[in-house]
Amino acid sequence: MELIVAEKPRVAEKIAMAIGDKVEKKGHNGVSYYETTRDGREITVAPAVGHVYTLVERERTRTYPVFDIEWVPSYTASKGAAYTKGYVELLQKLGKKADVFVSACDYDIEGSTIAYNVFRFATTIREGKRMKFSALTKEDLSTAYDGRSEFDYNNCFAGETRHIVDWFYGINLSRALMGALHKAHGYRVLSIGRVQGPGLMLLSDLEKDIRAFVPTPYWELSVHIKDVEFLHKSGRFLDEQKASAALEKTKDKGFVSLVEVKEQEVPAQPNFDLTSLQVEAFRLFGYPPSRTLELAQNLYEASLITYPRTSSQQLPPTIKLPPIISALAANPDYAPLAKKIAEMGWFKPVQGKKEDPAHPAIHPTGQKGSVAGPEKNLYDLIVRRFLAAFAPLAKRQRNRIEADCGGETYAASGSRLIEKGWTEFYGKYYTPEDVELPPFRKDESVDAKSKKKTKKETKPPKRYTQASIISELEKRHLGTKATRSVIVDTLLKRGYASGAKSIEVSDFGIKVTDVLRKYAPEILDENLTRKMEDEMEQIADGKLDKDAVIKESREILTQILDKWKSNEAKIGAELADALKLTQARENLLGPCEKCGSQLRIIRMRDGRQFIGCSGYPNCRNAYPLPPKSSVSPGAKACPSCGKPTINVKKARTRYTMCIDPNCPSKASWKKRGAAAEESEAKATKAPKAKGDADEEDS
Repeated sequence: MELIVAEKPRVAEKIAMAIGDKVEKKGHNGVSYYETTRDGREITVAPAVGHVYTLVERERTRTYPVFDIEWVPSYTASKGAAYTKGYVELLQKLGKKADVFVSACDYDIEGSTIAYNVFRFATTIREGKRMKFSALTKEDLSTAYDGRSEFDYNNCFAGETRHIVDWFYGINLSRALMGALHKAHGYRVLSIGRVQGPGLMLLSDLEKDIRAFVPTPYWELSVHIKDVEFLHKSGRFLDEQKASAALEKTKDKGFVSLVEVKEQEVPAQPNFDLTSLQVEAFRLFGYPPSRTLELAQNLYEASLITYPRTSSQQLPPTIKLPPIISALAANPDYAPLAKKIAEMGWFKPVQGKKEDPAHPAIHPTGQKGSVAGPEKNLYDLIVRRFLAAFAPLAKRQRNRIEADCGGETYAASGSRLIEKGWTEFYGKYYTPEDVELPPFRKDESVDAKSKKKTKKETKPPKRYTQASIISELEKRHLGTKATRSVIVDTLLKRGYASGAKSIEVSDFGIKVTDVLRKYAPEILDENLTRKMEDEMEQIADGKLDKDAVIKESREILTQILDKWKSNEAKIGAELADALKLTQARENLLGPCEKCGSQLRIIRMRDGRQFIGCSGYPNCRNAYPLPPKSSVSPGAKACPSCGKPTINVKKARTRYTMCIDPNCPSKASWKKRGAAAEESEAKATKAPKAKGDADEEDS
């Protein structure tokens, strides 16, 4: 009997239905699996549910460094992984009956590691095979089964090495950070790792540049000709006197000294790899990269797109593209575009530079399915990018006009699309940049109106977004396509930085970077991290031994931690000071309307909280806060009364409200009973005002 192990339950079902002659669904302790046959062979298809085995210390400690670790079932290591128990027990049961193991987990390092651990820990099977596929269609899965290859041990070794090295760095460095802070301040969850470190440094160094930025004044000159703004050809004047002199020389009458018209061919963008999909989805929909990956995974498991964790922007010749386009032509949303491609015979797509030997670029499979909401948005984006890749070049006409106004030259540029090409297929996702200019002739006399000198200032560098930092990590070869979004999420979760769109590093995040740079610069060294990534790839290619890489990383880490321990007291004191400063700033709400001092969120050790004035005891202005809730400053002032707002999280409820119980914005709130109001007043121990009983119920 062959045991085929899929990475997730939904995938297991699809595999069974695709390869089996007759499929029987069975269950064990609430976990479904499938029995079938193919060409007379007995086959059982069973799911894992992601990583069902994890690394832990053999003997639990709270110290560092620690390197004595082992693989155990995930449910034995964490209560949060209790749901994996039934899957492990099922795989152990089936593993006793099977003769051949077939890995049908995702064909990447993580998927191979999942299968490898099931193979060696849950079964006694000695013969392993590998199914390789990039889409969950019946044809792809059937072909992958018939073309089973030898078990991908090198991929497994690379995956195991990555997990071990990441565990060594993540656990030991995080314990070192928390241990130092704990002795000086108290307990707080912190983390750092071999990719987190360089990632935090990128964000932190940029934040320092922004804070240290001193704007430089400059002046621009402009005139209006035919209602079009023309800017002085010199651009920015750093000397105001020179700008004023040039403006004085500028005459109200002039002539057109240059008319330049150029046509430019604009090629379509290639099909998405994961990073470019995350960047585009963030630009268009505001989806965080981790959310985009989650949605793409759902679309993949629904057989609507190919495997999303790919670095490729290419569609290999082995993919049968005409049938996919034909299938999309049956969808009313894409019928006109797909039919046009088929009728014109445009079957050669634009190919990107990035390759991935395991998987092609993300593209639709052509399978039918029902999607809605964010998944529909992402699917539509992927399909239109796919179709646009087959369409002809777009053509853009660019114009540049220069006008001589008394010896001073002013210029304006225009651009318009003259052939839509692929932009018609990309549709609403194409961002036009058209700037229409009226007709101009060489030597034409023109009137220069509204002469103006405008003072401006240089602006600081832009902060990274959640999408652009992932793109930057990829450029620097830090992390993997599957882990970069997790790294960014972790940095935000730890309080090192914040921001749904633009990422702003906190004082504490900057201090963590400074401390690491001072006492353990190796943790921030992206060359060291990049070297490790290259070594993982060499292991996967069979060119490097995993034990040598693990040994080297252990030796490097031991040296780092020995130096860290000798400076632990200094590190803790510096981290504690920065944390206190950050927490104080994060609790500020704005000026007190009574005295002008700062209102701030005050949290008592017994859990009570309220808003008080930093001018206390001279100013006793205060507002109550909902008990047993997490409160943070709101982004905007109350539109009704202008006072600060707060964000409130309580259980699964989240809302934003004005701090003033008597604000007109709360006039329609339901009133609670007097007993509940009195109870809340006692809980907050803040000055009570009429209406504040409503705050918990908003």
